[in-house]
Amino acid sequence: MATFLEGVEGIGAACTLVVLVPAVALVLVARNARLMVAVCYVVGAVVLVWARVVGYWDIGLSGLVMPLAAALVVGAYVFAYRSTGPDSPSATGAGMVAGALAGWLWQPCVGPELGDILNNAATESVRSGALLLVYAAGALLPALLLALTPHALPKAKQILDRLPVVVLGAAVGVVYAATLAVGRYNDLIGELHRIIIRV
Repeated sequence: MATFLEGVEGIGAACTLVVLVPAVALVLVARNARLMVAVCYVVGAVVLVWARVVGYWDIGLSGLVMPLAAALVVGAYVFAYRSTGPDSPSATGAGMVAGALAGWLWQPCVGPELGDILNNAATESVRSGALLLVYAAGALLPALLLALTPHALPKAKQILDRLPVVVLGAAVGVVYAATLAVGRYNDLIGELHRIIIRV
């Protein structure tokens, strides 16, 4: 429980916004498969963070890789939008790819719980992966709750399915992809964090 709560505490911090903003935007775009896309996003992000921590993934996100990552972001948003339902392969793929890309960027805010997880990752890889999933569920709670809202409140689905809401999600996705392509995404998130602190 402490690991989950530490993830929740990180919401609003720049290190969490890096992964949270694209998650919320993707959920807004994925009208027919919000929950599946959100869950797959969390799993994709955790898999890549875990792979980086235990040393299975050491490719840096820089240089010519950035435009490729941006193209994958656009593809994930398109597939999320076009998914026909929760059992659609496009929903699963969009969530996993978008989550993995976000996990590639993500440097989670390290508190005592996450610090222990990361320190023990090399020797307790399976346990560390499971605990990272718990942490990520806390950090990405707003996206997960947004995805669950239409199931709990059916009238909310009508609001979330409106074109302006979908366009908002798509616009955030376009800005995400564009700033990623030119290597300025972290700068944008830093500015967003400063705005949140002022409010």
